[in-house]
Amino acid sequence: MFLRSIAFLLIFLLAACATGRSEDIGETPWTLPDAQPREVVQILNGQYGEKPFALQIRLSLTEEKLLLVGLDSLGRRAFDILWDETGVRAGKAEWISADLDAVDILKVIVATYWPVDDPMQEKVADRAEELDITYQGSRENAWNETVQIRDPSNDYDMTIISYELTE
Repeated sequence: MFLRSIAFLLIFLLAACATGRSEDIGETPWTLPDAQPREVVQILNGQYGEKPFALQIRLSLTEEKLLLVGLDSLGRRAFDILWDETGVRAGKAEWISADLDAVDILKVIVATYWPVDDPMQEKVADRAEELDITYQGSRENAWNETVQIRDPSNDYDMTIISYELTE
């Protein structure tokens, strides 16, 4: 029952991200923002409607690709997203909804973490307008702090705690 509840919550989270109104970045080749490779661990807690959810995210941004892996609260791989020179590809566990919208998840990431003057911001401008993003300190330090994202039109609210790994 507990596993079904977690799967149900994750389905709602991912469905909440599925608006698809911005320009499609799914076919856009990957480019590294600020020419700055990053390895980031994130804890994501939120609420979709009245349903709480929690995920652990691992992001790897290199010159060649962005790789995102999402784990549920039990540590199981829920989904992964690869963005490289050929565009965006996603995989998901069989218990994750078919409505998983990898492109929209990437749009929210770009809107939140990419520099304001990055050309990719133009491709996510419509999606970014739907989001209320609050930074703990500054956007420039978002990879190492807490960010609050609200999407009133899709009735979700999430807090992302990020920590950039250093070698």
